[in-house]
Amino acid sequence: MMQLMRRRCSIDSLFFILLMTGIIIIANITYADTAPQQNNQTAFVKEDIPSEWAKVDIEKAIEADLVPIKIQNNYISKITREEFSEIVVKLYEALVGQELVIEVESVFTDTQNEAVLKASNLGIVKGVGNGKFAPDNFITRQDISVMMYRTLKAAKPEFDYSNVSKHTFADHNNISPWAKEAVAYLYGIEVVNGVGQNLFNPWKNTSREEAIVLVMRMYNKAMISKDSIVVSRDGTSRRQLVTKLKLEELIAQEMGKPYQWGGTGPNSYDCSGLVYSIYGRLGISLPRTASSQSKVGVYVSKENLDYGDLVFFARNGKTVNHVGIYVGNGEFVHSPQTGDVVKKTTLLSGYYERTYYTARRVIN
Repeated sequence: MMQLMRRRCSIDSLFFILLMTGIIIIANITYADTAPQQNNQTAFVKEDIPSEWAKVDIEKAIEADLVPIKIQNNYISKITREEFSEIVVKLYEALVGQELVIEVESVFTDTQNEAVLKASNLGIVKGVGNGKFAPDNFITRQDISVMMYRTLKAAKPEFDYSNVSKHTFADHNNISPWAKEAVAYLYGIEVVNGVGQNLFNPWKNTSREEAIVLVMRMYNKAMISKDSIVVSRDGTSRRQLVTKLKLEELIAQEMGKPYQWGGTGPNSYDCSGLVYSIYGRLGISLPRTASSQSKVGVYVSKENLDYGDLVFFARNGKTVNHVGIYVGNGEFVHSPQTGDVVKKTTLLSGYYERTYYTARRVIN
């Protein structure tokens, strides 16, 4: 009997040991499975925290009710056209001091978003063609600039928008023509900046936090201004800007056309004929020859050349024999010689550096 009891106790002990071992194993498995979930949750929370450089402006933007709740997360992710439309409508409402209430049918087939419809009605946003808005497309830096500029003009039509920055980015030609005025204005009032190395990078997408910071800058500038936002970077008149943008279009049309002595277009040009023709289409009457053209307008030093200035060259150092149009970054457009074509050339080195003579400004 005693022997039977001892055997039962041994079995019970063994069962208890096995039971406890199983509990420990299950506990370990459970812990191993749940730990990564906690880590993932922590990582998700981190995504909802803006970068250190943007934190203060984002907090202020939220406090000013410029950021819809659904965009108050994933700050480093790229912002879409629809999301930024919601932000600029908030900006508009903050600047005018009241909520925008409109009843309008959608002009787009791919979105019924109320903010997009409001922004469209105000002329702040436009479609991408074929009746579409492309709400989920990521927005570019130049698109953001245009939308903020239109928002400010819609909310503050009384402001003076005649002065814009005359700064020329190295990738100026990559900025779409319809965005150049907006970029120039926003750069002038220090709302937008370049991305380094004098580049604007107009086609680069923008993160949520970058977009919010830009809108907050605009809000701050507009709220402390009465009649206009001061252009703190070197400015030029809007009329001058429009003229220069038109000049850029005209130059682009003539690139690659052959040189012909005495030619004034439209199919071929000599150097002064190119200048004579292009500026004539701008409404600026110039003499026909390079020598005579070098005597009109206002003298400008080589260090202060601006887009559209005429640059002159003298092979013998005394008599002007060649002319071109300065287009920024040390380059000019000209029709060089027989066998060549209208093209862009540097005046910072080589033959044209050695023969550079003077420059005149004819765009006032």
